[in-house]
Amino acid sequence: MALDLIPYHKKNVLIIEDLAEMRSSMKSMLANMGVQSMETVNNGEDALAKLAMNRYHIVFSDYELGRGKDGQQILEEVRHSGLIPASTVYIMVTAAQTVEMVMGALEYEPDGYITKPVTLEILRTRLNRIIRTKDVYREINLAIDKKDINGALEACNRLAVEKPKFALPAYRIKGKLLISEKRFDEAKDIYDTVLGIKRVAWAVLGMGKVEYFQGNYDEAQKLLESLAQTRSKYVEAFDWLSKVLESQGKFKAAQKVLEQAIAESPKSVLRQQELARLAELNGDMEAMYKGCRKATGLSKNSVFKNADNLIRYAKALQPKIKHGSMRDQKIAISEAFGLVESAKTEFHLSLSQMVKCGLVEAQTLFNSGKTLEGKMAYRAVSTMIKDSSALSLDDQLDVLVAKLQFEDEPEAQAYGDDILKKIGGNRRLQTKYYGILDFHLSKIPEARLELLKRRGSELLSIKEYEEAWEVLYKATRLPCADVDCQLDALKAIVNLYKQGERSSDYLGQANELFNLLQNMDSGDPRYPSLEKLRLQWAEQQPDDEQSATG
Repeated sequence: MALDLIPYHKKNVLIIEDLAEMRSSMKSMLANMGVQSMETVNNGEDALAKLAMNRYHIVFSDYELGRGKDGQQILEEVRHSGLIPASTVYIMVTAAQTVEMVMGALEYEPDGYITKPVTLEILRTRLNRIIRTKDVYREINLAIDKKDINGALEACNRLAVEKPKFALPAYRIKGKLLISEKRFDEAKDIYDTVLGIKRVAWAVLGMGKVEYFQGNYDEAQKLLESLAQTRSKYVEAFDWLSKVLESQGKFKAAQKVLEQAIAESPKSVLRQQELARLAELNGDMEAMYKGCRKATGLSKNSVFKNADNLIRYAKALQPKIKHGSMRDQKIAISEAFGLVESAKTEFHLSLSQMVKCGLVEAQTLFNSGKTLEGKMAYRAVSTMIKDSSALSLDDQLDVLVAKLQFEDEPEAQAYGDDILKKIGGNRRLQTKYYGILDFHLSKIPEARLELLKRRGSELLSIKEYEEAWEVLYKATRLPCADVDCQLDALKAIVNLYKQGERSSDYLGQANELFNLLQNMDSGDPRYPSLEKLRLQWAEQQPDDEQSATG
């Protein structure tokens, strides 16, 4: 399409901009280019209402829109809800392309950016280029808008043949369409073909998705890890790698991967919510709090706001309510009640969600000093959980937390023992179970030590040395820690080093423990075990690195 033949007089345009001067300037420049049909709005809510009612050929959206939804949130909502056709040109207008902004918005694929200040020449040049590129895919996009997937796939094939320089983009669209239709074998053929010609990031990502959907987790992991390690802009690779790891039962690794993704692109609501969910599954209250807090702020004006994240956030606030400063407690109490109320009034809750709401409400009352009110609230919710079979094991562990708080110790412990039998060999749930008991015993160090020693010994027996070290090293920090606990911790770290898991933190912590035991009497029956561990530890150290083992 020749630049001077773009029929701007036939284009219907929406301008989303909160500054009146900028709206007026954009209208004036577009009129100069021949645009006759223009509408403007100054906030996200009005923009979504317009987009729901009308079809626009071109949408300009400012990134920063003051209060309410910002440009990224509008874009993510229209993509998620299908409010704009595939053929619509969507352009983000921004004063400064920060890394956070670009990475966040890129995930929802705007057709282009224009950086302020915008002049007529800049607008004309950028818009001509964007429209000309978009027009290449016109036939494909029109078929997608008609939900004619086979027609869109055929249009992709025609584009690849008729315009070879657009073959790779055409195959990219085709692969995504095939995955959306669950035609995984055909998608795999596309990615095989592309990767046979050139290793491009989107094809690696697509192949990783296909392998994941087909249950080939090892292959999916290799592909997605290779893409994540390139530090490319494919942050989505981290999301899918996290899914793959979770499907393999590697929940902590999945959480760690999402934390890396968030460091790259922190403005994704869904990613923050997913991190909070995984952190809850792992019993990582601090990471759950951070993820929930960020997700709640980002989803305030987003279509992705949901009850689960609100309830999870209220739950994550409990340590602050119980142990925080007076100021932190006051803020956290008010916030927790507000979150629970929002969940109950804004969403239709399932039984599991109603139970969680009731439990966290009772805990908030109890932890804030309203003991009687908390117990009454717990009794009210306990009537809903007489049959625990309707709840997941994770939900039942939430009930255990409440039982330990509100019921007699023997009754709560019996409930916990029953859950532990149901958990069986599930390592993640075992870890969460012991984490709950560990927190419950935080003010009874002797009982806490025995719990940690028992769990550490179990983990050593199944050669899970990393988690054994985490548990046993925590036990050695207790004021009542004993020699047996310290020796078991050293067994864990020595074997962890033998497996190749090393860090400066591990080195310093292990040497500290060896130092604590350096005056053990040679007549102590445990002395030979200590000497054996010293020798094994020394063998694991580089020649140029002196450790406390001597």
